[in-house]
Amino acid sequence: MIHHLGPFVRRGEMTISENNRFEGWLQLYGQDTLIRFELDSQESSALAGCQFTFKPTSNHLQNAPETPDIHSIQFGKLIALQINNVEPPMFTHNHVELRADGEYRADFQLVWESQDEIIDVAINSAQFKMHWKDAQLKQSEDFPESMLPAPVRQSIHDQIDQIDKAYGDDSGEFLISVKMPTESQIEDLATVQLQTIVHKVEDGPKHRMIEFMKEISEQDKNILICDLLEPPIQTPPVEDMSADELQDKMLEILGRLSVLGVEFRRCKHFDNPRLYDWLINKVIPWERVHPQLQQFQMTRFFDTSLWCDECGIYQQL
Repeated sequence: MIHHLGPFVRRGEMTISENNRFEGWLQLYGQDTLIRFELDSQESSALAGCQFTFKPTSNHLQNAPETPDIHSIQFGKLIALQINNVEPPMFTHNHVELRADGEYRADFQLVWESQDEIIDVAINSAQFKMHWKDAQLKQSEDFPESMLPAPVRQSIHDQIDQIDKAYGDDSGEFLISVKMPTESQIEDLATVQLQTIVHKVEDGPKHRMIEFMKEISEQDKNILICDLLEPPIQTPPVEDMSADELQDKMLEILGRLSVLGVEFRRCKHFDNPRLYDWLINKVIPWERVHPQLQQFQMTRFFDTSLWCDECGIYQQL
C-alpha cells in the first residue's frame, strides 16, 4: 500500500548523517502524535551533515478527507529524496553549490519503504530552514566566484589588493566586511563598485565585532522585521490610496527599513502596488534580520527578482 502524506503535512524535520542515515519527524494535520522515522540508504547524500525543517508554503489542508492511519515510529529504507527548484539556488538533493545556513523555498519529495508499505511525502513549494550541523562542512570561504558577475569579482580583487598594500606590514588582525550596493548603485553591473569596510580586531576573545560577525553567521539573534519596526508602519489597502499617497507610503516604508539596514533592488516588473504588497505581506512579516546591522555599517539586501516570475531567474531551462 502507498500512503501519500504530502497534503497532510503541517511541518517536519530531517537530519542527514555522514553514515547514510536519514532521521526526522513529521507532524500531520489532525494528529497530535509525531511520526518519527529512521531510514537507511545504500547511496551517500550530497546533503550529508545537514539538518533542515520544512513546511508547506500554503498552510491549509488540500482537499484531504481523512488522515491515513500509519505507525508513529517508522524504520525503513530510503527510496527517494528529491529537492528541486530551490530559491535561492544554493543546493539540490544531489549537488550543493554552497553550504550556507538559511531559509529557502523548494519542491520536496521524500519516499521510503517500511513494513511492506510505501510512504510518499510530496510537497510542491515547501519552505526550508537549513542548518549545517558540522561547522567543518560549511564552505562560506569557498563561495564560488562564478556566481558573481566579472566586474564585481574584479572590484573585490582590487579592494583586497588596496587593503593588502595599506596593512600588509601590520602585525594586527583585520576583519573585512562588504556593504552591498543600493538599488540605484546596482542598476548597472558593469560599473558597480562594492564598498569594503576594514575593522580593526583588538586582542581578546570577546571583541564585539567578532561576536557580531558570529551572530550574523549563526542567525540565532535575527528578529522579524515587523518586530523591529516601532512604532508599526500603518499599511492601508492599496485600493484606498491614490497614486501619490501610495508613492508617499512607499517612501515611508523604504526609509524606515533603511534605518534598520535593510535595502532593496526593484526589478522592472515590480510597480508601486506590487512592491507594496510584497513588502507588507512577504518581507516585513516573514523575513528576519539582525537588529544591529546599522550599528556595524552592515546591510541586509533584498532583490525583488528572486520573487518575480517574469524575471525567471530560477526557472528551469
